[in-house]
Amino acid sequence: MMATATMAMSITTTATTMTTTTTLWIMQFYNELKEKTLPNYYKVVATSFAASIGIFAWVAAIGFLTFGASANGLILNNYSTKDSLMGFSRIAVAISLVFSYPLSFVGARDGIIDLAKLKATPKTENAITLGVLGLVTVGSLLIPDVSFVLALAGATLGNALIYVFPALMFRGAIKQKGADATSRQKKEVKFALLSAVAGIAMGILGATKAIQGLGN
Repeated sequence: MMATATMAMSITTTATTMTTTTTLWIMQFYNELKEKTLPNYYKVVATSFAASIGIFAWVAAIGFLTFGASANGLILNNYSTKDSLMGFSRIAVAISLVFSYPLSFVGARDGIIDLAKLKATPKTENAITLGVLGLVTVGSLLIPDVSFVLALAGATLGNALIYVFPALMFRGAIKQKGADATSRQKKEVKFALLSAVAGIAMGILGATKAIQGLGN
């Protein structure tokens, strides 16, 4: 029972980070609305997330019901290389990665430049691009199991983005208000910090399970 609960929590932690990656384009999506109002934005976000969750759950269920515990981290690896339909699927995945990866990578590169307080010149951007891509390439050669990468990223970066960073940002905003902060807002800070602690706990659990499963 404990093992099942632990695995379920680990899977949940990994899945949540996949939708969190959309935070890179929050303002872009809002600015592209025809009528820029929060109610319209809420509708777009709710509809998009519901559709995304439904598709991910459906695909995951099909993969698990087909292969059970033998399901590979990259489900296409469970199919024969002689399967022509799966061959087209592999090509489709490759095309998707080629055209979607740069969108996420630009956000990561810009974040590194901001944290390092560097001037965003073409020379700096190119150097960071080559350096990060080199590290990612080496990592992909040393760690061929994509499920480990997803699980570890979800347990660490995903949890930080979902639970820890928002709580700390809210705490900082209320602290800056000082005496202007209401008693309700001060109470909300405690709940936010409690959420951060829960996120850290789930992150440790998820990272531990990911590392333990690396050798299996």
